[in-house]
Amino acid sequence: MPGAKRFSYEPEELFSDLFCIPLPLHDGSPVNAFVAVGDGGVWLIDGGLGTEHCQATLVGGLESLGYSLGDVRGLLITHGHTDHVGAAGAVAANGGEILAHRLETTEGRRLEFDPGWLERNGLPAEAAAAGRWRAFDWPEPTRLLEDGDRLRWGNLDLQVIWCPGHTRGLVCLFEPHRQLLFTTDHVMRRAPAPVSVRADTDTDPLSDYLASVRKLAPLPAETVLPGHGRPFGGLVRRLAHIESEIQDQLALIRTGFAHGPATAYDLLTAAKHGLRDRRPVSEQYALSQLLARLRYLECLGTLVRVEDAETISYALAD
Repeated sequence: MPGAKRFSYEPEELFSDLFCIPLPLHDGSPVNAFVAVGDGGVWLIDGGLGTEHCQATLVGGLESLGYSLGDVRGLLITHGHTDHVGAAGAVAANGGEILAHRLETTEGRRLEFDPGWLERNGLPAEAAAAGRWRAFDWPEPTRLLEDGDRLRWGNLDLQVIWCPGHTRGLVCLFEPHRQLLFTTDHVMRRAPAPVSVRADTDTDPLSDYLASVRKLAPLPAETVLPGHGRPFGGLVRRLAHIESEIQDQLALIRTGFAHGPATAYDLLTAAKHGLRDRRPVSEQYALSQLLARLRYLECLGTLVRVEDAETISYALAD
């Protein structure tokens, strides 16, 4: 297509023993897999999608560095979304370790939406039933990670930092000697992480996310290595901008109730900007992100829920 954006999937050297291989998603945009070289092989941080094209790109990238998939001694999965676990089956089949936070093996596997609940929040039935977010299988980890764990990964000395929000069991990884922070989808360069609710539960993932953002601020990280996009610096400044952007969204949401109660979908369709993900996403996912913000405001006492058997609306609290 003329004018379509082109991406490079060539491996990038970050250090002589640490590389980033950008891997293609369904739309061609890249997700990062990091390759840590050590004695006797290589160790991966995230493994891309499970598609043939994505995994062939990973294998080709490894071969350009002088390694094969059989040289991969382990895969650390930062969170259990499809675009980060694709290499898990092959790594496990070759005898490699699979590491993930324990919550990604339970709650983290529940990716499907509750269409009936989304309909009660105003989403048209055909949109509520659409979308590709479904539960999928990936190998059980050989090691379950916890907050504060330390591990040797290739030549990297990693500290595990549990950062719930984008998912319940997402982990960031801090390398203190090189002052590197692997932030996966938790902190990216240009937008807050997508934070969503998929069913009517009592969880408050946006509150978890904001607490996880603040958790990273004291780290002496010079370089941020996100799950999507290029490395960047200025961690504290970026964290502050994320909080500011979310507060702007919350303020915009409050203005949507000036004329009385509204459903989440009413708010989503009325807003011309500011409440939708900057990327093209399904109506399911867009609404689920807005619902996470409504849940946060409800837990703060700013909003009250108004519901009957068919509809869930929200209104400003008295």
